[in-house]
Amino acid sequence: MSLSNVWQTFKSHPQYTLMRGLGRFVFFRNLVILSRKLRHTRSTDEFLLNCQKRMGQSVFHDVDLESFVDELRTKGVAFGLRLPAGILEELTLFAQNNPCYAYRRTEAGFRFNEHKLAENSLQKPILLAQYFNTAVQCNAVKQLINDPVLQWIAATYLQSVPTFVGANMWWTFPVKASEQDRSEHAHLFHRDVDDYKFFKFFFYLTDVNPGEGAHVCVVASHENPPRIKASDKWTFRRYSDEEIDGFYAAKDIVEICGEAGTGFAENTLCIHKGRTPIAKERLLLQLQYSLFDYGVTNDIRDAAQLQMLV
Repeated sequence: MSLSNVWQTFKSHPQYTLMRGLGRFVFFRNLVILSRKLRHTRSTDEFLLNCQKRMGQSVFHDVDLESFVDELRTKGVAFGLRLPAGILEELTLFAQNNPCYAYRRTEAGFRFNEHKLAENSLQKPILLAQYFNTAVQCNAVKQLINDPVLQWIAATYLQSVPTFVGANMWWTFPVKASEQDRSEHAHLFHRDVDDYKFFKFFFYLTDVNPGEGAHVCVVASHENPPRIKASDKWTFRRYSDEEIDGFYAAKDIVEICGEAGTGFAENTLCIHKGRTPIAKERLLLQLQYSLFDYGVTNDIRDAAQLQMLV
């Protein structure tokens, strides 16, 4: 990111920009995490107790919560969640009946079945299209945000009362995307710095087979960042497949596939990327929890600003 872009971001989101600078260093992350943990000890205990009282209301069953959080801590990614059929159906119906927005542009709305018409209007292939205001408009998203199992996992992992900072649902299409689009929309290996401590739940809403838009994660890389260039100690950047293949063992580079409804959690400080689908589009829902909300990771947009392409 150029200095001018950093300055513009600082003017609009000063706390976020400061966190992005300090949060790349383990010392500052641990200092903030410990401070918040100590200040939230009582309220966190009360929050967890409330979650436990509501466990019977959860849509997730037979999840070993302690093991799930332990796996998330040690490996940076944890598996074993599955959406029930009713929730999955409600989410997919929402996606079919509401407009999504090409490249997250508020003036580029279209419905899923008008994908080709939207590409013709833009005069370029659409790699990604996101829905806006899902936490407001979709009851299934609201239900998942408030699910006691997900909230318990979030509080236990973050060691604090968790802050829900945003839902995001988007399509990824099988197109020959430019290198710039692949980089901008996270289809090259990278790490996120969204807070001093944070993580995300991911749910596949379509079947995801090998090569068809799978999420790829380097296991435990949140504790073992790549040191390929001297500057990698200080900066975050995009990495080529060759760089990651050369730095990490092949067994640790995991392509996450699964049927519609498959869910997992990841601390995306881990090295990760989304694969560009080859033949079939992918629909995914992401729910993110952090210590603080900087107002930059949600899908909330002013409805008056949303415009349709077709």
